[in-house]
Amino acid sequence: MPEFKYSNVNDNTPILVGNGQLTDKRGVDGYNYLEILTEVSKKAIEDCSSSLSLKEHIDTVAVIRFVADTPHRDSATSNLWGYPNMPRSLSNSLNLSSTNEIYTTTGGNSPQIALNELANRIKDNQIECALLAGGESLDTFVSRLKEGLEVNWGDDPGGEPELIGKSTDGTNDHEKLHGLFDPSSVYPLFANALRGVNNQTIDEHMQDTGKLFESFSKIASENKHSWFPTHRSASEIATVVPENRMIGLPYTKYMNSIMRVNQSSAMIMTSAKKARELGIPESKWIFMHAGSCLNDIWHISERKDYHSSPAIKACTDTVFDLADMSLDQINYLDLYSCFPSAVQIAMKELCLQQDDVRGFTVTGGLPYFGGPGNAYVMNSIATMMDKLRLNPGTFGLATANGWYITKHGAGIFSSKPFEGEWNQAIDTSKLQAKIDSADKPNFTETPEGKASVETYTVVHSREGPNKGIIIGRLEDGTRFLANTEKDSSVLEYMSNNDMLKASGYVSTDGKRNIFLLKRNYLNVVRDDMEEMMEYKKGSTQYVNGSLKRADNIRLFN
Repeated sequence: MPEFKYSNVNDNTPILVGNGQLTDKRGVDGYNYLEILTEVSKKAIEDCSSSLSLKEHIDTVAVIRFVADTPHRDSATSNLWGYPNMPRSLSNSLNLSSTNEIYTTTGGNSPQIALNELANRIKDNQIECALLAGGESLDTFVSRLKEGLEVNWGDDPGGEPELIGKSTDGTNDHEKLHGLFDPSSVYPLFANALRGVNNQTIDEHMQDTGKLFESFSKIASENKHSWFPTHRSASEIATVVPENRMIGLPYTKYMNSIMRVNQSSAMIMTSAKKARELGIPESKWIFMHAGSCLNDIWHISERKDYHSSPAIKACTDTVFDLADMSLDQINYLDLYSCFPSAVQIAMKELCLQQDDVRGFTVTGGLPYFGGPGNAYVMNSIATMMDKLRLNPGTFGLATANGWYITKHGAGIFSSKPFEGEWNQAIDTSKLQAKIDSADKPNFTETPEGKASVETYTVVHSREGPNKGIIIGRLEDGTRFLANTEKDSSVLEYMSNNDMLKASGYVSTDGKRNIFLLKRNYLNVVRDDMEEMMEYKKGSTQYVNGSLKRADNIRLFN
């Protein structure tokens, strides 16, 4: 074991000293939300190996927001949510005397936001010892609802927790109108943009993605906390079969994050001074060498493109600068993996190659290890802590992602201490202002005219393709959102042919924008003209409509 001078570590240095993870697969009989956080918190407290009663010294309880408690979400789970102040409920359940209660906003970046905030407060002597917990009991929740069992979970201890993080909804009304809401319908838009810039066919991209996620699946199969501890081959992940149906082109079911899990994690952060006072062995100490959080341009429709992330690059550049180190010095990586495009864009911004021997996950990733809502990064950091303790002096990088490649976090962790005072989660407002002020493409909510496809997806149900989503450009470069016709032949054609840069015509039906493929638009005009000929001297209804379309056909000459 390398010799580190922990005695030289400043008293107010924030350190992680304990963690716990819990996976509960008991279905309808599983833990409720408060129970699963209580049990995993006990594990984190026990892991500290304190010679004193640690519970008496925890003055802060922070909780990662649950999916069922997501604002702007209209669902059965949100209507049944019964925990108005989970930090206090958890504190009471553990018999803590904490006075500070913190709750995060929605987003997979929330754990890094919380760690940065807790670390800064410890450094400034505002708090001494904090419990951070998060997870989901969504599997038990949904299972009970499906079986008609009561879900009368809840606890109201009074008070309101302090809210940290940005609470703005992930998409605006116009984006939602066209289907940009469900992550499984949005992340495929990034995927098709990525394969376009990489000059890949749909099949080439799917096979490449299958190879990437096979490595995630293998790690998950070896992780005792995984929800799906099964090693799936690249072919199994990429091949469309009934049990691995298409979700949103080009993503199969096995490429999608799984949120319906019962998984939780917790960790203890305190100061070096307090850790010494509590008799926590130095073998338990993990230092956060740097932490940073930044956002990309918030609304998807305003992004420069769909194959890059200025915020991921700025966020990771910042942590490397703060830690005074490079990517080559990192031993373990966990790139946020809700969908392949999130990993691939992070790889691109970090200049990582797919054959990197370090791999890109320590847990197995959200589709295989499991995706406990906003709290997954708690699991990745807890797993990272265990690896760093076993291999003293090594370093780990964990990234985080919220909404739709929108909110980002990054942290560097090690058992090796840093020198000097903690100043490693700095104010990034100037960097954020620079990202926010970047040039944006012209955008219209009411497009009309000849257009082409910038990126797209075809959303599938169990019955087959049911919606086409288009992000496109008019001839002058103005961007728009649209759906395609809800026509089975159109959707089948889009599912089997590359639509990137495909030409067509876009107009509004008074509410949504509709994109007609060139080949389809011509067929519509032909059919209209044939139908019109059946009317002697013509009905104005049919004649006017057909003449209008016939006039527009000149756009395709």
